[in-house]
Amino acid sequence: MKLQDVAIVGVGVTPQVKRSEKNSLQVALDAAKLALADAGLSHTDLDGIAARWPGPGGTELAPGSADWSTMLGVPLSWIGDSYPQGIPALVDAAGAILTGQATTILITGGQAGVLGGGKVASYTRPGNEFVAPFGAFTAAHFALVAQRHLARFPYARQGMAEIAATIRNVGSTNPDAVMYGRGPYTAEDVLAAPPVVDPFTLLDLCLASEGGAAVVVTTLERARDLRHPPVVLLGAGMEWLRQQYVDPARYEEVWSIGAKAARKAFGQAGLGPSDVDVAQLYDVNSLEVARQFEALGFCGEGEGTDFALATGIGPDGKLPTCTDGGLLSFSHIGWGAPTLKLVEAVHQVRGTAGARQIPGAEVALAAGAGSAAQYYNLALLGRAR
Repeated sequence: MKLQDVAIVGVGVTPQVKRSEKNSLQVALDAAKLALADAGLSHTDLDGIAARWPGPGGTELAPGSADWSTMLGVPLSWIGDSYPQGIPALVDAAGAILTGQATTILITGGQAGVLGGGKVASYTRPGNEFVAPFGAFTAAHFALVAQRHLARFPYARQGMAEIAATIRNVGSTNPDAVMYGRGPYTAEDVLAAPPVVDPFTLLDLCLASEGGAAVVVTTLERARDLRHPPVVLLGAGMEWLRQQYVDPARYEEVWSIGAKAARKAFGQAGLGPSDVDVAQLYDVNSLEVARQFEALGFCGEGEGTDFALATGIGPDGKLPTCTDGGLLSFSHIGWGAPTLKLVEAVHQVRGTAGARQIPGAEVALAAGAGSAAQYYNLALLGRAR
């Protein structure tokens, strides 16, 4: 078996909201049920899971003594909880399937009941040595990178605003997006929005919202007998420079993070950037979208905003990007946000995105993390050949 013999067969997303009445465990389970139903499978078909551990140990989802096998009602052959979301979880699941550790794996997660009170989301201020004492938060880390870039390429600021407006306007027309009906926005609206941390305004930055997301992964052989056309893993790559949000990011180290991962993923798939039909980039802020175009090989350094504007990243453009409205407008659910990128990529490739479907989408790029996080991952998904 090879990487392309692994397929995503089911996806599920709970309602995405600013604040949920449920807790993180409940929305993760709700998303899991939706993904299994989408695949036409039962919980009894699962023998593996990638998720934050519900009880003591691992990457704890919520305090308690619950465990996934008890809640699912099935014994599990494989559990992945080192980075159990998005592309890393998909790569781990593929490895488990290819080595015979499991046959059908659930990836699920999200957050609920953790936001509110007018405070910065707790996960944006981890208790690290140079974060907690000085009040740094995620957007400030990214602002350090953005300030350095704009010192070199000041013309990029207008392009950042155009990118933010484009993605937010996609979300404003998506009934499932948190920001549905908010908009349309112009670049001038973005620039004039309340400042958060220089150079970012409120409309340059992603949401903090609540909900769950899940995908089901199995072999291509089994996938061919299930409900939807299988979406296979064509290639994937990851880079880890250092632990996120401990040391401030240095522009010279992090601006191109993702370049090596992209070369690996495209090499595995036998494709290049020009073969990508839709890009589900990790749009934590407007400049990160432009940065990823540069790092992933779509254009050169300093050309990201111009590339986005010239190519067109809206639904009618040559490279539709964040086609559900992205983290900027659809939702950002903490640990579950990377999985949202896989869900939308799958919908586009198999043609089940409804009104937001991009005609002829056969290859989708899904990504996670970014420059100030100091790690990056991406996957290429496509139709089974």
